[in-house]
Amino acid sequence: MFLSSNVTLRNLLYFWVCPSLTYQIAFPRTPSIRWTYAFGLLLRIVAAVTVATVLVLQTIVPPTNHALVQFQEGRLTPLNLLLQLLQLSIPNTYLWLLIFYSYFHLFLNLCAELTRFGDRVFYKDWWNASNVDAYWRLWNLPVHYWLVRHLYMPCMRWGIPKPACGVFVFLFSAIFHEMALSVPLHLGSSWSFWGMMAQIPLAHVTKKLDRKFYGSSLGNVIFWLTFCVLGQPMGMMMYVLDYATYKSTEATNGLTGMIVSTDEL
Repeated sequence: MFLSSNVTLRNLLYFWVCPSLTYQIAFPRTPSIRWTYAFGLLLRIVAAVTVATVLVLQTIVPPTNHALVQFQEGRLTPLNLLLQLLQLSIPNTYLWLLIFYSYFHLFLNLCAELTRFGDRVFYKDWWNASNVDAYWRLWNLPVHYWLVRHLYMPCMRWGIPKPACGVFVFLFSAIFHEMALSVPLHLGSSWSFWGMMAQIPLAHVTKKLDRKFYGSSLGNVIFWLTFCVLGQPMGMMMYVLDYATYKSTEATNGLTGMIVSTDEL
């Protein structure tokens, strides 16, 4: 009864605009809005987006276009693909860090300031993660809390084994990651899905290494290598090639349709 009386239109509207995905009876609030701080966050968002745009145009588009030309001409060998991925690895890492900084540190804090939302912990030190499992628990806390509350814990209450609950959470996340990329691009790819599902054995391996070599940075090194070389750059390249193939096929089908229509006339 208390929860029902709390779910009012005003509380729902606040929940929709505050930087949280899990509804609470009472959210922590700050006394007032610090307009100078909010304006500073906005300026930093503009600066970060500007730098990210320049980074994409200057360091990511050229090697991607080069690989695309090689792919279309049938010259994209595994060695050439590896070289393009290495070229993309550093700028792609900087780009991802800029996007993370812009959204999780600046934008969410701006939303929190404007709504006087008191809980400002949107991420923890994921960059120091000693295994892949720790990274996924630390880098996006709003989504992590939602997954724990609405998927992981209900599965545990239903008597599902703990490892199976973790696999189900990764499966759910993998499906939505793929939808977020494939649906806007009109693709039937599954690179993001399988990339997410590959995190399950990788998390298992890095957790074992972390226990065996406790205190070492081996798991953190593996995380950064897979993240910088095999993860983001590979995913970016695969979707670019798939999208180019889709647009080429679409153009060919359109031209064929025009020819058929002309012949019928």
